[in-house]
Amino acid sequence: MKLIVLGTDHGLQGRDQRLESLIVELIEREAVTMIAEENRVYAVTLGRQVAESLSLPWVQIDMTLEDRVKAGIDGKLANRMQIRRYNDDGYPEMAIRYATREDGMREEFWLDRIEAAAKGGTVLVICGCLHCVPLSQKAEKRGHSIVAKLFHPEHLAEIEPELF
Repeated sequence: MKLIVLGTDHGLQGRDQRLESLIVELIEREAVTMIAEENRVYAVTLGRQVAESLSLPWVQIDMTLEDRVKAGIDGKLANRMQIRRYNDDGYPEMAIRYATREDGMREEFWLDRIEAAAKGGTVLVICGCLHCVPLSQKAEKRGHSIVAKLFHPEHLAEIEPELF
């Protein structure tokens, strides 16, 4: 299977017009046959809306809370956000953290979901920016071809998460 992995900010998945345009462009240019998306389970996202408007299959790939609890990873993931300091305006600056074991388990779960749902072709995977590279590596280890690893906005590619 071929995958395009698009890492983004979850806050943009429901409302960013440039993200929506990028999704449509990738679907047309790369003949995408399915969209797989990581976000809150019941979130209405641009990826889902575009898929519905084009009659493309769409699948939510993230674990539910119950899945995380069952896998024993919810506690660490729930506590990943840590305030590192307060900026000059008094707003908190959060740590950008990636839980190697726990996020890795989630990414393997996502690939299982994609493999179960995809009928071949090219799948556009939309996920948080911290997952773009490790998810792509895991997919390649499973024998999938990575057509592209993209970030929207592009500056997200420069983020160096704290591993914990």
